[in-house]
Amino acid sequence: MILNYKTAKLPPNFIALGYILFGISAWRIAVLDWTGIIFLVISILCLFIKSGLIIDSDNKRLKKYNGIFTIRRGEWKDISTLTNLQIIKTKASQSMNVLSINRTVTIDFYKLILILPNKKIVLMAGKKDYITNTAEEISKSLQTKVLN
Repeated sequence: MILNYKTAKLPPNFIALGYILFGISAWRIAVLDWTGIIFLVISILCLFIKSGLIIDSDNKRLKKYNGIFTIRRGEWKDISTLTNLQIIKTKASQSMNVLSINRTVTIDFYKLILILPNKKIVLMAGKKDYITNTAEEISKSLQTKVLN
């Protein structure tokens, strides 16, 4: 059984840049300026680049990939010596400064980690509900347990 998870896209400001560049490229191509093609390629990259995770539970291997459309580049890693999955809670703080106003926000998020005898592989990070549901699905597929 193969499980496929999309773990990240570019940040929203790059996606907005992709839409803007797409509009500019359409306009430049409409006025027969071939530099619009360059803008089109950059906009497609900004809009469709993604990263993800493929788990092949039959062959006990894992692939972290970066890709665009259906092209996925990454290496397969052997996880046949899998011990268990672990969910850990971490905190991230972000400070925002505007003029003389300073604000710091602390966010709780969770990481799903694959435990092997000699190393740990971080599979994904996110909100608690998403990570716990994904961990249960992966643990059933790989026939292992989840530690909290």
